[in-house]
Amino acid sequence: MKALRQVQLLTLLSCFVMATSLLAQEKKKEDTYVLITNVNVWSGADDKVVKQDVLIKNNLFEEIGTGLKAPENAEVIDGKGGTLTPGLIDMHTHIMLNGPKAFYTGSQDYDAFAIGAWAYKDMNMLLDMGFTSIRDIAGNSLSIAKAVKNKVMRGPRIWSSGPAFSSTGGHGDAGPWNELPGEKNQPHRTMNLATADGIDEIIKHARWNYRHGAAYAKIMASGGVASEFDPLEITEYTFDEMKMIVQISEDNRTYATIHAYHDDAINRAIDAGVKCVEHGFLMSEKTVKRMADENIVLSLQGYVSTVQFAEASQIPWFSPEQVRKATQVYEGAKQMIEWAKKYGVFIVSGSDMFAENTPNAKQNITVEKNFGWKPWEILQHVTYNAGKVLAMSGPARNPYREGPLGVIEKGAYADVIIWEKSPLEDIENVIPNENIKVLIQDGKVLKNMY
Repeated sequence: MKALRQVQLLTLLSCFVMATSLLAQEKKKEDTYVLITNVNVWSGADDKVVKQDVLIKNNLFEEIGTGLKAPENAEVIDGKGGTLTPGLIDMHTHIMLNGPKAFYTGSQDYDAFAIGAWAYKDMNMLLDMGFTSIRDIAGNSLSIAKAVKNKVMRGPRIWSSGPAFSSTGGHGDAGPWNELPGEKNQPHRTMNLATADGIDEIIKHARWNYRHGAAYAKIMASGGVASEFDPLEITEYTFDEMKMIVQISEDNRTYATIHAYHDDAINRAIDAGVKCVEHGFLMSEKTVKRMADENIVLSLQGYVSTVQFAEASQIPWFSPEQVRKATQVYEGAKQMIEWAKKYGVFIVSGSDMFAENTPNAKQNITVEKNFGWKPWEILQHVTYNAGKVLAMSGPARNPYREGPLGVIEKGAYADVIIWEKSPLEDIENVIPNENIKVLIQDGKVLKNMY
């Protein structure tokens, strides 16, 4: 009898522990709310700024209006008359191509562990600067993107291309000059960079990328500046090779973008079905107009091309050939940007800041005032427009599908900045991090200086 009572007591205790645990789990699943009051809201969709309140439920905007009431247990933030905007989105980053020699750092001096540590440092630097999302475009950030999405790692949301498509001798070929056919260098062994030649290799590489979570495809279509074997004038891939990358991307319900500078590569890629052009600084007016007419996106790197490349010899790891190519880009950039503005090309802003440049990423935003855009138009390039392009990865390959990004509207992801001094009045106000009084990502308050 005594033994029976002990069993009954143990059973009751076990049930109590289980019930307590289940109640605790239920409590964790309760909805969370953040109510922001006394702010001037810029939605991102146009030039209007409206004094409103913003209510966030869990990770999405629940309501935008006036006189909103705080739900029970809501966190309430008085914005003190600041300007509320969507979080910034950098549409051209390389968090895996870092260290003192950019993507050559990982070829001899450091291994993948150090490269990953640099990536974590740089992506959190970008987050603290207000970039709540990034499009990481060339580099094996696929696992880091997955870790951020699964909330086991802090950082901006990441839309990763994985290792870009490069031909042998192209912009993604980081091997030494004396590398023999079939040999693998360290960046290629770790799939941080890759070469794929011919239809069969391209199919294998594309499917590997999408298997590991790539959100879109990045094609090296012409030569590049920060690489040794590829003059700017070359075209890397045949039409059939480009078409195959586009076809597999479309099969995955997403799109392909290209790294390219000149007409031949860009027009071939558009003919093959590519939807976005990175750089493009040596395009003719005719090709720029074609992009506008056919709704091809231009990812613009205004600071690197028109400011940094004006003094290319000062970049510490550039060889004389890289300095020559950078100067060539600088000489064509301003004219191309003027044409893009003239014809109304759909523009997103991507800093292309990596290695020692990452701290300067926001200068790619402010430099656009030199080209005649108004502050709200400049901000739109890194918020509303960027969100539209991120959504082009969906639904199948978009890692964030619950709502739109880059806009303040009901049902959108709650990525928010409150600025003390409005960047809509002076775009230079995006530069000081101390001007960011509140930073919210996915409904979580990361910074509140009020």
